[in-house]
Amino acid sequence: MAYGEYRGVRIIGINCPKFLGPLTPSQQDQDWLVAAHQGNLAEIAAGEAAVEMATTEAVRTHGQMLIDDHKKLDADLMAVAEELGVTLPSMPTEEQQATLKSVSAQSGEAFDMAWVESQITAHRHTLSMGEEELAQGTEQAVMDLADTAAPVVQKHLDTLMDTAQDLGVPTSVPAGTGGQAATSPHALGFALVGTGLAGIIVAGLFLVRRRQA
Repeated sequence: MAYGEYRGVRIIGINCPKFLGPLTPSQQDQDWLVAAHQGNLAEIAAGEAAVEMATTEAVRTHGQMLIDDHKKLDADLMAVAEELGVTLPSMPTEEQQATLKSVSAQSGEAFDMAWVESQITAHRHTLSMGEEELAQGTEQAVMDLADTAAPVVQKHLDTLMDTAQDLGVPTSVPAGTGGQAATSPHALGFALVGTGLAGIIVAGLFLVRRRQA
């Protein structure tokens, strides 16, 4: 008779060592671990570029925040991936590398604006992936990582949106992105203006008809 323990639960049975081997997480959990890890690597690299190349203090501050926060998030993620036997890549995706290369080719104010715009896009995508993991994931340890990362990424996005306003960077999202459009102060402003104009037009037509009557 063999004895073992798995996640705090004592298990008794024959061939216990085989039973206690690492469970294979779902494809969704594996995909999120890989994508989130590459996202962290990309954010750390982008943060380093901002610290080195940005001309405004706000963008340099954003860069250092990304370095600090994403290093911590990634350390926790790598520990869970190792426990679950998930192999992680050593570099960001080719697309992420190409985006940073394009942004880094800019200089001065153009760099700051391109950097902020690219980071808004990246953080919106990260939040969307996290929501998908929380909705479809099955491994609690992985879902906990997504849950922990969400407020950190949202804080980054909020501060990036504020800086975008200061720099005059467009923050609207393409049609069909649902609730993401609401995160843009520019989009909200246009919506309010449009609503106000519509109300004025309707009121004017109503008065004209009353006078004609």
